[in-house]
Parts: sequence; structure tokens; C-alpha cells
Amino acid sequence: MSEPTEDTQVKVAANAAEDFVKTFYPALSGMKGNIASFYIKPTIANPLQPTITINGNIIADPEAVQAAMDEYEERPKYEVQSYDCHVLNSNYNVGAGDSNLGPDKDGKKMSILVLCSGSVRYPVEGGDEPRGFTESIILVPNWESHGPQAAKGLKKWLIASQTFRIVF
Repeated sequence: MSEPTEDTQVKVAANAAEDFVKTFYPALSGMKGNIASFYIKPTIANPLQPTITINGNIIADPEAVQAAMDEYEERPKYEVQSYDCHVLNSNYNVGAGDSNLGPDKDGKKMSILVLCSGSVRYPVEGGDEPRGFTESIILVPNWESHGPQAAKGLKKWLIASQTFRIVF
């Protein structure tokens, strides 16, 4: 099996980034989004924890992000104005089971950098002026979504690293 072609890498990365942007930011803005489900989950086979930094503050885990969002009576509203993506590793194997090791010509094993910018409105007393934001996300394969026995509807890509910054 060979590595994915450059064309395949670009298409898969672009589709993954588009799907991520269209689902993650509405979940952040919505009252019922399960934000923690967008992040990698440590297991015995794959003990990696997601790295989350918001405005320079390290966040312990996805559940802490979810808890912070749940504190808002009305959730902040995110509007992504632009995004870009780049393949970081075309043969990402961290946490992969034996059946997923080795090259994959379909591009399902890549790690992808997604760069987003836009505006966010925080519901605060005295108004909700939009603030600019930038965000760098590294998406990695959700190994649970691979294989013939995978449950339907699982996210194919999960956040391994997130750096969010309000632009002043």
C-alpha cells in the first residue's frame, strides 16, 4: 500500500476542515452541543490527552471546556470568516490498532492543521460587541470510526491540539 497522493491529501484535508468548521463552531454556539465529543479520548492503548490552550490558559481536558461553555446562560456566538488547512503527517499512527498500521492511500490516517479566524460575540451585560479570534487546531483520525465494525455517525477526525486566542 502506498502513501496518499498530494491531490488526495489536499482533498481529504479540505473536506475534514470544512466538516469540522461546519460542526464544531455551531456546537460551541448551540445550547446542546456536546463539545467534549470533538476531542481525542485517552484509552489504555492510546493514553494521549488533548492539548487545549485558550487565551494562554491551559485547560485540563475537554470536559473543562464543556463545563465552561455550560456556565453561560446564553452561549457565545461564533462566526468563522476564513479557514485554511495543511496536512502535517500523511501517515499518522499514534494510537492506531494493529489493523490500522501502515500506509493508507485514501488519506484516512493523516494529521491535519486547521487554522480558523472569525468573530465571537460573548453575551455580557451592556452589549455583546463582536471580538476577533484566531484558532489553530490539529485534527487526527478517530480510530473508532475506522473499520467495518465502526458505528455509524462517528466523527472521523478529533481534536488533538487546540490553541484559541481572542484578537485585541
